[in-house]
Amino acid sequence: MFVLLLIIFIDLVGFGIILPILPFYAQAYDASAVQITLLVSVHSGAQIISSLVWGRLSDRHGRKVILLLTLSGGACAFVWFGFAGSLTALFLARGLSGVMAGNLAVAQAYLADISTPEERAGAMGRLGGAFGLGFVVGPALGALLIGADPGPADFALPCLVAAAISMAAVPLGFFLLREPDKKPARSRTANLAQLRAAVLGNGIPRIISLNLLLTLSFTALMALLPLWCQARLGWGAREVSFAYVYIGLLVAFLQGVTVGPLTRSLGPARLLLIGTVSLSVGLLSVALVDGIAGFAVIALLFCLGTSFCHPTLTAMLSQRAADEHQGTVMGAANSVAAMGRIAAPPVGGLLFVQAGPNWPMLMAGLIMLPVVAAAALMSVRRSP
Repeated sequence: MFVLLLIIFIDLVGFGIILPILPFYAQAYDASAVQITLLVSVHSGAQIISSLVWGRLSDRHGRKVILLLTLSGGACAFVWFGFAGSLTALFLARGLSGVMAGNLAVAQAYLADISTPEERAGAMGRLGGAFGLGFVVGPALGALLIGADPGPADFALPCLVAAAISMAAVPLGFFLLREPDKKPARSRTANLAQLRAAVLGNGIPRIISLNLLLTLSFTALMALLPLWCQARLGWGAREVSFAYVYIGLLVAFLQGVTVGPLTRSLGPARLLLIGTVSLSVGLLSVALVDGIAGFAVIALLFCLGTSFCHPTLTAMLSQRAADEHQGTVMGAANSVAAMGRIAAPPVGGLLFVQAGPNWPMLMAGLIMLPVVAAAALMSVRRSP
């Protein structure tokens, strides 16, 4: 497990360099707020198909080869992004990056292969911790590399560094990562009806639906967060990058350290309830923030929400999926979640422009309320 988490961490360092500076890079090509959010959606749109495809291919051909292929492709996308030269090229490069980012389903399936059902929430939490650490180191590097007043040419260096760091994960995976010892009997001949039954049975659609609403809310938050910080707090690319460092530290600790023990002591349903309430309250409180102290508080609530919700829902999916279809189910869930990542940014961008910078977050908080209700119902049903 350690080698996989290390590879994901290295890959996410590269991704973390790019994410906080992406809106400002697009602004250097005179992109509007709506165009910037569409740039986020393109990445997610490419994941709709790629998550399902990569997950299914990993069921058939193994996790390792698919991970290495997508890591290499992601590094190439960073290079293209750095030398885009136009807003159109930025969109195309982000699309390629999204195709390769579908490998998250493969990483989740790998962890499901090597962990017991009881261990999976903790395992998914450690995966989230690796993500969080990547978002500590990556944005910090981005802040140091970007400079105080960047123009279009200044964004090439962070992108090249991101590509080099991501590419470093490939030889590490080739030499140290091995196909899971616990290999399920992967179905090479499953027909469409069997795959459909694997995805639609055992309560899986309900969990996927909750994950979709969570993704809609969280994506609206993350897609608009740099622009919100610029509009409400007067922050630029460097300040936003350091804000992501703070968020990454919180997520790394909460997911990597607390999710496993809290799942065992509270149960997944109660932990999900805590997470949904935290995220909803944080989103509905953004209008109260007028400085760095207020930002620190709501960012903590955001991180509690995503750190507790995402691993718990992923573990619930994994526990309901048959062993031979882990990659397929994870891919399907990530593809549906990608629909939320497509829809939320442009809608949030329109609200940002037409109603004001707080409204995308407020709407996201309202979307979370049905998830809060569902988590509360699950918690009551599982009470002793």
